[in-house]
Amino acid sequence: MLVKACSQTSYLRAMKTRHLSLGSLLVAGIIAAATTAAHGESNLLSSEKTFFCQTNQNTFSTLAQTSDGEIIPIFHWTQEALPNETNLQQTCHEVSQKLEDYLVSHRDLSAVTFKPAKLENIPTICLAGENNDCNLLLLTLAPVEKPLNTANEVLESILDPQLQTNKKVSYERGVQSVYYPVDLWRLLGFNF
Repeated sequence: MLVKACSQTSYLRAMKTRHLSLGSLLVAGIIAAATTAAHGESNLLSSEKTFFCQTNQNTFSTLAQTSDGEIIPIFHWTQEALPNETNLQQTCHEVSQKLEDYLVSHRDLSAVTFKPAKLENIPTICLAGENNDCNLLLLTLAPVEKPLNTANEVLESILDPQLQTNKKVSYERGVQSVYYPVDLWRLLGFNF
């Protein structure tokens, strides 16, 4: 009889443990689903690269892959647009990786801007946020006499024409600056 009682007690403990384990798994699953929903933007894009570099007939391009697999060109890195000493392949890969890292680490990508800038009198190309500050330095060019004019020309030369349709113009200390607002979420096919 004592053996039977011990067996029943062991059986009941095993069943309780099993129910607790199933309950724990269920709770963990619910928490994981809620976390995924709350951080959906970054999780949706983390499984594969969204921005990447590809070459076609000696032209390196930074491309984006949308949620439905469509490929959209962002930048075309040509020797005509950039200084001769620029390593086009390296620049393409570096900028693609910077965009990928930015995409994963930022939540609101609905109001970003590709813009020329000058940092310490050096021409640069930036990705700016809603406040129009340079949030991500994409490309630094060699120092020149008119850095903002040079940055304007380079950005217009390398940015894909399809992304230049929403062109905006501003004036900084009498110098015209052109920038291009882009809703990256919409561009990539995500409608949050």
